[in-house]
Amino acid sequence: MMNPEPQAPGHSPPPGTIGVSMHGVTLVLDADHAPLAAYAREHAGSLAQAPAGVPDLEVFAHWSAGDGATDALGDGAGLDVIGKRMCGSRDELVWLDPLRMKGLKLRFRRLGPRWRFDVHYHYTPKPQDKLRPDEEYKRYFSLMSYLVYYPLMWRLERVRGLVPLHASALASPRGGIVIGGLGGVGKTTTCIALLRRPGIALVSENLVFTDGAALYSCDEPVRLDRTSLELLGEVPAALAAMPYPDGLKDKELFHAVAPRAGPVEPRAVFLPVFSDRRGLRRLSPEVAAEKFAAMNRLTRELDDYGWYTSALDLHWPEPGSSARRVEALRRLAERTCCFELGIDRAAGVEAVVDDILQALA
Repeated sequence: MMNPEPQAPGHSPPPGTIGVSMHGVTLVLDADHAPLAAYAREHAGSLAQAPAGVPDLEVFAHWSAGDGATDALGDGAGLDVIGKRMCGSRDELVWLDPLRMKGLKLRFRRLGPRWRFDVHYHYTPKPQDKLRPDEEYKRYFSLMSYLVYYPLMWRLERVRGLVPLHASALASPRGGIVIGGLGGVGKTTTCIALLRRPGIALVSENLVFTDGAALYSCDEPVRLDRTSLELLGEVPAALAAMPYPDGLKDKELFHAVAPRAGPVEPRAVFLPVFSDRRGLRRLSPEVAAEKFAAMNRLTRELDDYGWYTSALDLHWPEPGSSARRVEALRRLAERTCCFELGIDRAAGVEAVVDDILQALA
């Protein structure tokens, strides 16, 4: 278990204990399953650090597998019934089935100014999984949302007013570039292609934080599928490959060598769409803000995050938090030039990059 007291100089944390920090919020993850802990440390990349003695968030990961495994969270007996799958008390909330990941249970506890989150996952291998012993790695990737990213994102919204947006973000000499959109519209490929141009640095590839005035990174592995790798031809030197068992992935994972944490002042937002009409169409701030919000709702990981944070907001509401999320996206749209970006596949990825840089000129 995690020790809430500051560690003595020279003290080494247990092998399953990982420190994480993002934009001033600290989290300590303690995992009882060694392979999961090792994966979490690799996945966290530049976010990983020595565990804080008194972190803002403590997360304990309990992994079980097979028949007859113990249930670390129980059935919520003795707690008030909040809903069909949720119970709690003044300082505790138990979510018996979040419906987002089979075998997942969550418990949230308020410990004065700090928070303790327990994540119990029961792994039930499918018959074919027994022939592929590394199949559980796929679950590790999904669990990282609940072990690290969702707790940090929720805390950053509460204490910093930073709102996540499903978009890539880059820093350039002419200002921050945001490339938003749903999966499959060329967002990541365009982002990585821009990295090959002089003076452009990666802020975030998949999710970016904004308070409406600036952009902040959400450091996580960059995911490139085979189509993107073929279009790019060569992965930029700004990315380093992340180890992952062969044969288990449809995408390659990379870490940014030197990500820009922020703040980065945004200059323009581009929303790609594959079309035979290449080029840019200006969007009004009102339309762009609505599109930002719709993108978040339609993106699985942010829709899941909305589900996750709604449980916390219901049990421990903070007046005005929902309105601040909408306001941050509105301010971002008003401060930037917003465009729909028509991508003609036949023209190639470099043509898309040229269109973006021309709009910044």
